[in-house]
Amino acid sequence: MINYTMDEEKVLSQFQNLIRSEHWLASYVRDLLSAHELSAGIDFNAASQLLSAEKEQFERDLVVAKRMLRIYGRTVVEDSSIQAAV
Repeated sequence: MINYTMDEEKVLSQFQNLIRSEHWLASYVRDLLSAHELSAGIDFNAASQLLSAEKEQFERDLVVAKRMLRIYGRTVVEDSSIQAAV
C-alpha cells in the first residue's frame, strides 16, 4: 500500500480552491461542515444522507442540462461559431 503525504499548505490551498469552485463536491463539503457545526459532530449516516441529497440534485440538474442541450444545442453551437469568427 502506498502512503501519500501532502504538506499542509498544499492541502489547504487545494481545499480553498475546491470550496470556491462550482463543483458538486464543494457543495457537499459545505453541507458537511454546516451539519458538523450545527450538531457538534457528524456521523456516517448523516454524511451518507447529505451525499444522497447531493446526488439527487446533480441528477435533476443533469436532466435540465440535457433538455436544454437538446432544445438549444444548435443555437449555442451557432452562436459560439459566430463569436469565434469575430
